[in-house]
Amino acid sequence: MAKKGLIISIIVFLVVALFALYLVLNKGYIGKTSLVSINPTTEGEQEIIKPKLTLEFEKEYLSSKNKKDSSEVTITIDGEIVTQGVKLESSDEDIVKINEDNELIPVSDGKATVRATYDGIEASKDIRVITPIKTMTFTTTNSTVRVGKDLQMKLKVTPSDAYIDTLTYKSSDESIATVDNSGIVTGVSAGKVTITVYDSYTETEKSVNLTIRK
Repeated sequence: MAKKGLIISIIVFLVVALFALYLVLNKGYIGKTSLVSINPTTEGEQEIIKPKLTLEFEKEYLSSKNKKDSSEVTITIDGEIVTQGVKLESSDEDIVKINEDNELIPVSDGKATVRATYDGIEASKDIRVITPIKTMTFTTTNSTVRVGKDLQMKLKVTPSDAYIDTLTYKSSDESIATVDNSGIVTGVSAGKVTITVYDSYTETEKSVNLTIRK
């Protein structure tokens, strides 16, 4: 029995060895099916992972009307703040300049890209200089909206060239009326609702009360 078992073991070994040799000679394929994934690599070659450079601004917008306005820039490498050896530059110094303290200084309305370079790696981020809103007033004369109907809220801002993409609208009860970021109110069900517009730059808001009728 022992001799018979030995013979079976030798046969199994030879079959496995021949099968392995077949796979090697055919690069892991049986017919058109690949059983082995072979990834050729160069001896000594290593994947180089570069550190990540990130820019963060103290402010999302800068005012072109306030020459004392500025924004600090925070530069991090893989989450660690760096202050030395970083070069900052503006894509358009007619819009944003960078002073000796690496602060962003507004010049005129527009969008510019700030680029940072550190030890051979780069990062960039956009900054926008705007004319801020001074005042805003709802001028919509209709205070009633029918269910299923729309009402375009009319908002007057000063100065007339103020940047308005800082505005967001909100409904006090979306089960009664909804409002999108263009100021279009849609009646949902009968009731009273307050529509509020908020300016994220000046952190001011205005509200108006509406009645939704069937």
